[in-house]
Amino acid sequence: MNMEEQQVPPSQPAYQQPLEAQITPEQLMEMKARARELAVQQALAQQAQATSVQQQPQVIYVRRNLTVAELLLVLLLSCGIVTGIQWSWNLIVNVLPRIEVRVR
Repeated sequence: MNMEEQQVPPSQPAYQQPLEAQITPEQLMEMKARARELAVQQALAQQAQATSVQQQPQVIYVRRNLTVAELLLVLLLSCGIVTGIQWSWNLIVNVLPRIEVRVR
């Protein structure tokens, strides 16, 4: 047995058309029109996608100094919180132990 006998023949014969009969001018025009339509559709899809990305709201944080009213509000709130904690502590420590519960 030599190498030629061991080779398996191809399952499908090679098919080649002559170069002159491959594409007619009408087919070429149709292919160009179809390619042009696909390019326009692709460009429109890319533009729609780009505009949808740009329409998302952008959050911009601006650092600024506090106004006098905001400073006063913070000062009053902090003083009120500290005073409230002190009064609550005083009530818990000094007043509650003096309360007597009498059982009949």
